[in-house]
Amino acid sequence: MSLYAPERENPVECYLLTQCRSNGLLCMKFTSPARGGVPDRIVVSHAGTVFVEVKRPGGDLEPRQRAVHAKLRRFGAEVHVVHNETSVDTLINHLLGRDQNQQKATS
Repeated sequence: MSLYAPERENPVECYLLTQCRSNGLLCMKFTSPARGGVPDRIVVSHAGTVFVEVKRPGGDLEPRQRAVHAKLRRFGAEVHVVHNETSVDTLINHLLGRDQNQQKATS
């Protein structure tokens, strides 16, 4: 049994995890006991490693999360915020190097 059972997670986070797995990307839960406001997930792909904050549709970042994301970006990290399945799909396509225009042409 997983510590992070899908039925207990945010549906957007479940979708992110499912899409990462089905596309061969490593998606790990990220916690930092000594520092609050860190992104929820780290996604590792051949294109690189990114931090991902998962929000419910309509959810907004807390001030502490904004500050931590800004600090990560200042140090060169790539941080994404996903709110729904469309934003997860956009992130996955970005990590797989798929151009959005190319994706539409093949659909």
